[in-house]
Amino acid sequence: MLILTCGVNGSYVFTPGVVSFVETPRVEVADTVGAGDSFTAAFCSAVLNGKPVPEAHRLAVDVSAYVCTQHEAMPVLPDELKNRI
Repeated sequence: MLILTCGVNGSYVFTPGVVSFVETPRVEVADTVGAGDSFTAAFCSAVLNGKPVPEAHRLAVDVSAYVCTQHEAMPVLPDELKNRI
């Protein structure tokens, strides 16, 4: 598996035979600190909890985008995101 994040240009997850692409949501950015770490944590957590790769990818993008709307690197996630992990 290979994951390629491209900031505002979306992200890709490459697995044997499948390529997942998710566009980056347009959000009002407050701080990008923690965006990459939150993407990785959400993706890994979702996959380890049995989510399919495309679903884990979408969740990782959504969590990362949310983190960018907050100040500081570790905001509390809203229930709607926590419940998807």
